[in-house]
Amino acid sequence: MSKLIATGSYLPEQLLTNDQLIEKFQIDSSHEWIEQRSGITQRHFAYDDETTADIATKAAENLLAKVDSGIVQEIKLIIVATMSANGPTPSVANQVQAALGIKDAWGFDVSGACSGFVMALDIAEQMSRSKTDGYTLVIGAEKMSQILDFSDRSTSVLFGDGAGAVLIKHDGQGLPDYQSELHAMEDEKLSIAVNPNADGRNVMSMLGRDVFNFVNRTVVKSLGNFISENVEDYDYLVSHQANQRLLDIIAKKLKISEDKIPSNIAKVANLSAGSIPVLLDNLVETNEIRLNGSQKIVMCGFGGGLAWGNISVTL
Repeated sequence: MSKLIATGSYLPEQLLTNDQLIEKFQIDSSHEWIEQRSGITQRHFAYDDETTADIATKAAENLLAKVDSGIVQEIKLIIVATMSANGPTPSVANQVQAALGIKDAWGFDVSGACSGFVMALDIAEQMSRSKTDGYTLVIGAEKMSQILDFSDRSTSVLFGDGAGAVLIKHDGQGLPDYQSELHAMEDEKLSIAVNPNADGRNVMSMLGRDVFNFVNRTVVKSLGNFISENVEDYDYLVSHQANQRLLDIIAKKLKISEDKIPSNIAKVANLSAGSIPVLLDNLVETNEIRLNGSQKIVMCGFGGGLAWGNISVTL
C-alpha cells in the first residue's frame, strides 16, 4: 500500500491576540465577543511581503527536514489547496516546486476553500494508485489576511494564515483502508464568496448564520452517515477548524468523546485549506498520531462552494 510518511506545517511569525487584532485594524469588537462565539484567542498573520507560495514552501520545508534529504528529488507530484493565491498563474504548486529545487515533477492547485485539503488529498490518493515509485506532496496553504475585509467584524476576526503538508510514498496501490466521499451543492445566497470591493481589492464575505446552518444541518448528518457506513472504530476525527462551537455540535450530535476530536482553533483560528493539515501535523508532533499504520483517522472538511468531504484512512 502507499503510505503517508510525514507531515509538516508553518505558521507565520506575526502573532496577533484578539486585542491586538482589534487595535491594529480598529475593529468594533472585543476579546470576549470573539472568544465566546468562536473559541479563538489568537491567530498568525503573514507579513505583507510573504506570499501564499512562501507559506506553502515553508510548510513543505518543515516536512522535508524530517525525512531523508534525497527524497525531495523523488517528489513527482505537488498538489496545493488554497483559496488565497496571489494570482491565477503560476500556480502555487509550481512556485513551491521551484523554491524547493525539484527538477522533475508537476503540480497544480485546488480551489476548494475550507474543503480544499480533503479534495487535494483525495485526488492525490487516487493518483497514487497508478504510481509505483516516488512521492506526492499535498499542501493546504492560506494567506487569508490578504482577502479579509476588516470592516466586517463578524468575519475578519475568524481567520488566520498558515500551511500544513503531508507526503505520500507511492507503491502502486492506494492508502491503507482508504474511503472517501466528496459533495457539493449550490450556494444560492453566496454565503461564502470572494469578490472585488469598492477599491478593487478581492475580499471575502461570509453569511455566518447560513454557513452555521449548512454545517449543522447537512455536514454533520453526512459525516455521521459516512462514519456509520465506513468506519467501525477510529482514533481521531481531524476536522476543519471553523469554529469551536461547531466542533462542539459535531461532538454532541455524533456522540464523539472530547479526546477524539482535537482542536487547535484557539491558537491558530480558521486556516481554511490549511486547517486540517496543520492540526494533523500538531498531532504527529505530539505523538498522538504515530504514522506507523496502527491508527484509523477520519477527516472532515467543509466550506465554500458549498462543498464538504469526508475521508477515513489508516495512518
